[in-house]
Amino acid sequence: MVKKKIVFQDNFEDLENFKTYWENNSWKSPKSYALENGHLKISTRANSLDRVKVRTKSNNFTTGTYQWRIFIPEFTLYEQCSIGAFLYHNDIKEFEFDFEIGSGAKEDRDKIHLKEDEAIVYCVSQFEPSNSSHFAVKMGAYSDFTIELIDVDGFYLVKWLINNKLVKTLQTKVKSNTPFRVHASLENLHFMGDIKTTKENYVLFDSFKYQN
Repeated sequence: MVKKKIVFQDNFEDLENFKTYWENNSWKSPKSYALENGHLKISTRANSLDRVKVRTKSNNFTTGTYQWRIFIPEFTLYEQCSIGAFLYHNDIKEFEFDFEIGSGAKEDRDKIHLKEDEAIVYCVSQFEPSNSSHFAVKMGAYSDFTIELIDVDGFYLVKWLINNKLVKTLQTKVKSNTPFRVHASLENLHFMGDIKTTKENYVLFDSFKYQN
């Protein structure tokens, strides 16, 4: 039997469509996001602990390909701000597969020899197993961030791609029928830099697409 092809895509151009499929998931933060000029724009305040997030209302995403197209702004070096493009499950157990993108701490930047116009990308599995790797991406430009979830013997094999280049593969112990919600966020997170933010930061999500 051929599996039914499912595609979910949002180009963030239609507010009613956005309200139908997405919801606020900000944590102790203002809902500082809006659709502007064909983008989902999310912002955080200077010198704050803002964690501004939206997620899909649907919580049944499983195997397939997830792609976020994102404009990466020019972050101030070493400030604690992070763009999130990630999958999260927190029913009986907690699972999460992430892209976390920001300036990054100096120590982490130095390890992978980043240039001043490059942001750091953390490709992360939060649980079963916990695993993190670091890569580079240009600031002041659009990039595509893709997560593939593949069923291998009943467990997820996860692939992370940046601009269609495979950068990481990880066999997990997460069962391949585990469902996820899709998230897009901007958060002032302490582990993403050395100093608190000194300005309002923003990110532009240009599109999201899922295909099983």
